[in-house]
Amino acid sequence: MAKLFLGRHARRRVDRSPVLRRLRWASEAALLAAFWGLSARLSPDHASAAGERLLRWLGPRLQNTRHLRRNLALAFPGRSDAQLDELVREVWAQMGAVLAEYPHLGAICAQDGSNRIETVVRFDRERLRRSHKPAIFVTAHLANWEIAAAAGAGGGFPLTAVYTPIENPWIDRLLYRHRQALGCKLIARQDALRPLMRELAAGRSIGLLVDQRVDSGEPVPFFGIDKLTTVVPARLALRFDCDLIPVRVERLQGARFRVTGYEPVSRGGADLSEHEQVLEMTRQVNALLESWITDAPTQWFCSNRRWPKQAQPSGAALVRPSPAH
Repeated sequence: MAKLFLGRHARRRVDRSPVLRRLRWASEAALLAAFWGLSARLSPDHASAAGERLLRWLGPRLQNTRHLRRNLALAFPGRSDAQLDELVREVWAQMGAVLAEYPHLGAICAQDGSNRIETVVRFDRERLRRSHKPAIFVTAHLANWEIAAAAGAGGGFPLTAVYTPIENPWIDRLLYRHRQALGCKLIARQDALRPLMRELAAGRSIGLLVDQRVDSGEPVPFFGIDKLTTVVPARLALRFDCDLIPVRVERLQGARFRVTGYEPVSRGGADLSEHEQVLEMTRQVNALLESWITDAPTQWFCSNRRWPKQAQPSGAALVRPSPAH
């Protein structure tokens, strides 16, 4: 949260003092808890709409807009400044909806006939069940990406999802509490490889978000620009001989969603080395993510830097912060 409201240098100055850092954590957590308390009093659809309105106004004024706008300019170089400004506003609006929906994850994901999640399965689910093998599900920060884990767990696949802990431990605990409604096991991203291997060996499927830049990843094209991309899903799929299944989440209207599980990505020709297969599988995943983002760019939340600093789009300006007044 501090990344949203404070600049990097201001955050560093505050964090030099343990007392000021704890005060920052406490104030951020109190603010978010109050927001969630108000959201919980509304219906899921009304909370989602209120979150949209709030972040559509506030989001463009926040620190992370710099990275978000640059990412969108790189992904959509043909957009004018005015078009990018509008896209930034709508992306923040979607993030507002996601934030407001955390207290309602239980209602959204409930298997009680509320029909807030429409599930589309394009892979052979019965074949996967008969194989008694786990699967690796990958998705991106699209719509409300938390919903993907609930759909997998609700589809009859014991699922372990990877999440990225928040720097603020108080907010991290609040988020973890809300994520319990997803009905899956949760593993923190840091040092998650060995735990994930144990989960797969035990027959549990895993779910990962793969659209972020990963410094330890491999350069794989994303919107025509090499992005350091995690190859862990592809490596695990080959090692455990299991399917790598892309999953798309789409916001339909209000707090209602469609979750689509696609055919497993191909491992490429038999003449490819294991490393070449890993890169080919990862390339296919990135290509799918590109198509989903292009289809619904306002639903892609990308407030952290995705490409190298030297990457340049053709056409639109990279950064033009919205006025603070």
